[in-house]
Amino acid sequence: MSTRRLRNLEAPASAGQRVYTLAELTEAGVSRGTRRNHVEAERWRSIPHRGVVVDCGPLDPTNAWRAALAEVACTARLGGVTALQAAGVTGLSDTAIHVWVRKSVRKGRSTMAGEVVLHESRRWDDADAVDSGIPRARPAVAAVQAALWSRSVREASLMLVLPVQQRLVTADHLLEAFERVRRHEFRNVLRQVLADIRAGGHSMNELDFVRLCGAHGIPAPAQQVVRRGPDGRIYVDCRWERQGVSLEIQGAGHGDLLNSLDDDLRLLGLVTDGDVALSVSVLTLRIDAARWFQRFGALLRSRERAAQRPAG
Repeated sequence: MSTRRLRNLEAPASAGQRVYTLAELTEAGVSRGTRRNHVEAERWRSIPHRGVVVDCGPLDPTNAWRAALAEVACTARLGGVTALQAAGVTGLSDTAIHVWVRKSVRKGRSTMAGEVVLHESRRWDDADAVDSGIPRARPAVAAVQAALWSRSVREASLMLVLPVQQRLVTADHLLEAFERVRRHEFRNVLRQVLADIRAGGHSMNELDFVRLCGAHGIPAPAQQVVRRGPDGRIYVDCRWERQGVSLEIQGAGHGDLLNSLDDDLRLLGLVTDGDVALSVSVLTLRIDAARWFQRFGALLRSRERAAQRPAG
């Protein structure tokens, strides 16, 4: 191999890639002897039977991902949270490297790339992967994987909401990928969460909310109440007149700045009129209703006691 081609392989300008599989080394013209010499001279680090790192420094996240894939299997791909991170989704703090392989694939052991979480599955196949750049699950598949591999319904819901809010996927793409999920403890709840996301607005209808109130010992509110605000009439989703509490139910798609601004101004108009004005997301009502209604009930009781105290 020429010195010039070897330098090109090691150059930082090579899209930042420092991890190469044996196939990539062969394609670049690196012989087994050249590879062995560089590893023995401690200029490169070996990924046994899989490839090399063309320096001996610490690995940044992208090259740690590449090393993990090289160690596990030539057909391994990033999955779940890691695939979403590789696709550009922000707001995800998981530092483990989630790797997805088909159930029957022969796998190696990861020793150098940090915490690698291996997921074996028959549910996904080659059509569910993106092989340009770093091999990974397609965004919609990655989001569904991340939801299924989550520790709680709350965390799983976040995995579905974030890619849609950040415009990486559409709710329809998520629903299509989710159709293959036949068994999972979160399946029914996540199907409803996806319906909420797809609706974008208030997919939880009025009867649903009234039913939830009754189930948690909350008196039924008046609905779609017209109030007067600084800019004229305000339509309030729910109001408990005696307690002076108004509630706006926000849909899963209320991430749009203009919609949020409109909601904020309406609630502020009610607060200046003496109300307690709150908002709640349909996602909270889907996945954490018990805690929310417990605290909301305490608020209503507090307002009720305050209203009964003699003036002065």
